[in-house]
Amino acid sequence: MQKELSKNQKKKIAFIVEYNAMKGYYPFERASILAKQLSDEEEVAIFLKSPKDEALEIFTDAQLSPIIYDHLSELVKHLKEFEPDLIIQEGKDTYTDYVETIRPFCKTLVHFDDFGEGAELADCNIMSIIEEVRETTSQNILAGSFSFAVSDTLKDIAESRVSNELSNPPHIVVAYEDGDPNNLTYRTLRHLTHLQIPLKVTIALDREYSHSISDLQLMALSSRNTKIFKDGKPLEKLLPEADIVICNANYTPYKVAAVGIPCIVSAQNERELNNTFPRENNGFINLGLGRKMKQSNIQNAVMELLLHEARRERAVRKQIQLEIQDNNEVLKSLLLDFAYERHNIVSL
Repeated sequence: MQKELSKNQKKKIAFIVEYNAMKGYYPFERASILAKQLSDEEEVAIFLKSPKDEALEIFTDAQLSPIIYDHLSELVKHLKEFEPDLIIQEGKDTYTDYVETIRPFCKTLVHFDDFGEGAELADCNIMSIIEEVRETTSQNILAGSFSFAVSDTLKDIAESRVSNELSNPPHIVVAYEDGDPNNLTYRTLRHLTHLQIPLKVTIALDREYSHSISDLQLMALSSRNTKIFKDGKPLEKLLPEADIVICNANYTPYKVAAVGIPCIVSAQNERELNNTFPRENNGFINLGLGRKMKQSNIQNAVMELLLHEARRERAVRKQIQLEIQDNNEVLKSLLLDFAYERHNIVSL
């Protein structure tokens, strides 16, 4: 009887999520998607460190009630009370002291996209931002496109896209998410305005864009069919009608690949530059570091996709072959294996 009870007992899973400017808000989205899935079968708690309203909304929209904390001492208190079997760390790049503090409160510790020194103390570090060259490749790393959790919105958009034929004029969506610190949005639009062909261009600006919008508006006014679209989630609203997406090389290419749209990427920083996912083998045209982007490079990339239907079809086919739509079930199964201690990282 005792064995039967313990067999049927739910596992306790804790998500700890903290904002990181370089990663933006996607880690919050992934945590909310996975927490929602896992809460159907297990007992789930979500701990958010001093979240902005945007971060909190992601969880409340998913009908999840996170616990807010400001200091590590508060988090420790919550973990002691909850007694999790599995802790999932999202967002921040951790340091050793931090991980040593939370490690005693769980049997298993899983991190997502952790580039900090503390990641080596986790049982597993699941990476979707996959670096081309790592000085030391830890034994606890699991890397691959499977690690991107897909929202229901992206799934719906993918189902609604019946054709990859070009609109008239072709519609290019420019979306540099996660802050755009080097204002690649402005640089890209300036280069696109010099293309002497009919185009519809929409600039997607989210709440993290911190540069002057007036400069973009001036360019938009001088270019026919060019619009600035500012919204909480502008890319999601523009993907259904996009023929080509130009974006950064962080999490955004995964969103595009989940839908299946020809895509040109330009890295905002060195970490994005080393990300091996948005490359030709997965259907992307990669222009390298955005601040070194030449006008001829981006114009040639756009023209290559506009002029060659086979090139567009190949790009979409490679994205679809990644089967990103199935990632959520893969991730759920993997995390449950960790929660129930069914894992063997060496064999994985």
